[in-house]
Amino acid sequence: MNTVTSDQWKWYQFDLEEADGIADIIKDYQYPRDEWFCQQLQKENSNHIQVDVIGESELIYGSLIYHKKSFDQKNYDSFHFYITEEFIITAGIDLKILENTNHERMIERMKQAANTAESFFILLGEIMKKHLNGFDQFESHFRELLWEVRHNNNIDVLDDIHKARYDLLIWTNLISSVREVTMGIEEAFHKKINQTIQYQRMCKKIEIGLTLIEQYQKEFDALIKLEEVVSTHRGNEIMKALTLLTAISTPLTAFGALWGMNFKGMPELDWKFGYIYALILIVLSTIAIYLYLRMKGWTGDLLKGRKKNSFFK
Repeated sequence: MNTVTSDQWKWYQFDLEEADGIADIIKDYQYPRDEWFCQQLQKENSNHIQVDVIGESELIYGSLIYHKKSFDQKNYDSFHFYITEEFIITAGIDLKILENTNHERMIERMKQAANTAESFFILLGEIMKKHLNGFDQFESHFRELLWEVRHNNNIDVLDDIHKARYDLLIWTNLISSVREVTMGIEEAFHKKINQTIQYQRMCKKIEIGLTLIEQYQKEFDALIKLEEVVSTHRGNEIMKALTLLTAISTPLTAFGALWGMNFKGMPELDWKFGYIYALILIVLSTIAIYLYLRMKGWTGDLLKGRKKNSFFK
């Protein structure tokens, strides 16, 4: 256990295995829900908060997923927190994950905060800063996708678009979780934090994150609609070609039917190489039709055009 002490409050940092120590501190301060909170330490990768009022004292406790190792379902890091007017308890948080944060400076700022809620907002602010930094990498990948759609559009690009859109859902979930905790703290300590600079900074960071998410969602919708239009256009071209080919081949089909009739007076019966000529004609016709379809770009990927930098040609 590590302890950060301020003039008005304390921050107790525990490992997840130290449930007994956490329960003892909660009991020493005569706050409730110590057993329930310790049971929640066994639940990994969960988001939940609870706000209680005990007499004239407010408290909030729960857990927060604050880091994704990868986009696999179980590769997340979460920590548990218990906040009152007198102390903060965190369990399972690894400050090393906040790579771009000066930890000593952050803790010093937390010590200077007027109350526990404002202090915890400083920690949440660093988590939000980490999320916003992650958007820089996401934006770089998204811009590459935009140019791929323009210059090298195919089914693989469409797959990458949907993967990136799924990644955006993960970022949305992470930022929404921070927002939920922020709103819970506001509910519990609203009289003491509404006008504080840390609360206002926290709200602004959340607003930036949600604005970015909304903007990217609109851009993804536009990209997917563009791909749908391209696919529909090429599909219509294929149907048009098949209709034309069917119409053109109708006389040939009729000729073949006549050729197959067994009338006595048929001039082709004496042709020595008649079958060879027929087979050659069939093969050449098939190759010609295939080459025509390939030339039009209808035999492969519907999203891939024949001309570079063109969506429909």
